[in-house]
Amino acid sequence: MRKEMRMPGMPHPSTRLILGGLAAALVAALATALCVTASATPPAVQPAAVAGVASWPAAATDVAATPRPGMAGTALPLPVNMPKDPRKAAMVRRGFFLVVAGDCLPCHSVAGEPAFAGGRAVGTPFGTVFSPNITPSKRFGIGAWTDRQFWRAMHDGIEPGSSLVVFPKYEYPVMPYTAYSKLSHADVMAIKAYLDTLAPAAIPDRPDTMAFPADLRAGLLAWRLMFFHPHAMKYQPGWSRNVRHGAYLVQALEHCSACHTPRNLAMATIPSRQLAGGHIIDQGWYAPNITDSKSDGIGAWSRQALLAYLREDGDMRQGAPFGKMKTVVDDSLSRLPKRDVNDIVDYLRTVHPQQSASAGPVLAASLARGKHLYHAECARCHGDDGRGVTANIPNLAHNEAVWNGPADDLVSMVLGGFQPWHPGQSSMPRFGAMLSDAQIAAIANYVRTSWGNRGIADATANTVAALRPLKTIEVDLDTGSMTATLSQGGKARRFTDISGRIWIDGNRTDCRMTASLSAQYGRRPVRLAGACAAQGNRLIGRATIGGDTHPMTLDLRQVYRHDRLVAVALTGGLGGGRKLAARIALSTANY
Repeated sequence: MRKEMRMPGMPHPSTRLILGGLAAALVAALATALCVTASATPPAVQPAAVAGVASWPAAATDVAATPRPGMAGTALPLPVNMPKDPRKAAMVRRGFFLVVAGDCLPCHSVAGEPAFAGGRAVGTPFGTVFSPNITPSKRFGIGAWTDRQFWRAMHDGIEPGSSLVVFPKYEYPVMPYTAYSKLSHADVMAIKAYLDTLAPAAIPDRPDTMAFPADLRAGLLAWRLMFFHPHAMKYQPGWSRNVRHGAYLVQALEHCSACHTPRNLAMATIPSRQLAGGHIIDQGWYAPNITDSKSDGIGAWSRQALLAYLREDGDMRQGAPFGKMKTVVDDSLSRLPKRDVNDIVDYLRTVHPQQSASAGPVLAASLARGKHLYHAECARCHGDDGRGVTANIPNLAHNEAVWNGPADDLVSMVLGGFQPWHPGQSSMPRFGAMLSDAQIAAIANYVRTSWGNRGIADATANTVAALRPLKTIEVDLDTGSMTATLSQGGKARRFTDISGRIWIDGNRTDCRMTASLSAQYGRRPVRLAGACAAQGNRLIGRATIGGDTHPMTLDLRQVYRHDRLVAVALTGGLGGGRKLAARIALSTANY
């Protein structure tokens, strides 16, 4: 069906040894970024679609461009340049479906900027990688890429350009090309056809801030030679058409294995443990076992329960998606036709049942303390019996999301809180600021083993301590204690009001911020939108002043009080000789 990738020539043995050591260290930090998703805050509003195209997505493969009622998520832009040729138009429609099924938008968009304009920051121990602009801008995006170059990026993980002159420009494992390499050539071209119809965004890619030697992409060669072997989809004899389609969605487009399959020491997925559950390293989440195991996987789930979880944000019995899976459901699975999600379920029923990884020792001594803490801190909402409140507060009793697999997910929810399931419902506070590591571990152990839950009491204070710094917080900016001025020449403009929000990952080096600074009523505010870089010491993005938008690079300093982040200080130029100096408090002190 399509050509296999032509592998690069084997390097000299000594070179392989050097590159192998570099690759192992680099990939160990980067491979988990396959599971990164963006905030649910929508990108900037896109230009209106051309006449006659407004209803296009509804008529094309029944894929929703906007979130379903009651769900979070972001709206996908419609074509502004729809081809008149019926065959090309059909190709664009197919591409729209594939982009939704591939969940491309969250990684390639940031709050306050156009969809697919890139800039999503992914922090690693070696620095920060930013997602690229994939709009059809010829200067800043992929508008000048040939079909072959786009195919190589998707199928081979190689971008246009070079590294160290003689090596191809290998993509960092942030891009799930190991899964996308299973896409057909026709589907890759359909994705490009859809992206080519969008409005170009004149936003340059933010430079990666990787430390030496991780900034040398040539170091990825050894890992690729050992673990990356692209091939077409492989279907089992006897699979129905529905199962084959479900396999294509799970293995290629949705790239489920990137999170749900454990990894080896080199951070490559382990083929023999396909979909048996894996830790999303450096993010504090565990992607559970989704094989057909009745004890450890989804084998005991009914079709109705699986469809509700994947398309309807879950139910009160089996639980609701949270963490990174919440974005996958809201931005991808819930927008696909029901028949496609049915096919996913059909395929998952064929996945060989596997046991999850063995748990740690049982810590029975913490159960009594956990029971006391649960009734003091949690029972007022979830009930003494863990049954919650129908259609409002999730049940904990018999909820596999809290007991199946390691305690990481439950601990992460207690630490970071939980936003309302649907509008008008209750949210869960962030207990990480109120309870100690040992207290949270005790609550987790009690919940995982009570009311018929079949979990193991294996959470420790060290478990919580390791996860605590990995939680992303969303905090409103505070007008009350803000000081901010914009100077130009000899004049200074003092701001008196601010609205906006900042998202800060637990490592405190990855953040995103949108802010609107106002000096007086009726006057246009100054709008800022950007993401952290340089290990959290820069904010790079765009500033809009008087209707004109300029590139922005500001120095960023985090202000602490008793080890709690209470404010951020921003200084630097905003274009046209303007200089900003601001100290912006957070509405609630965090960490």
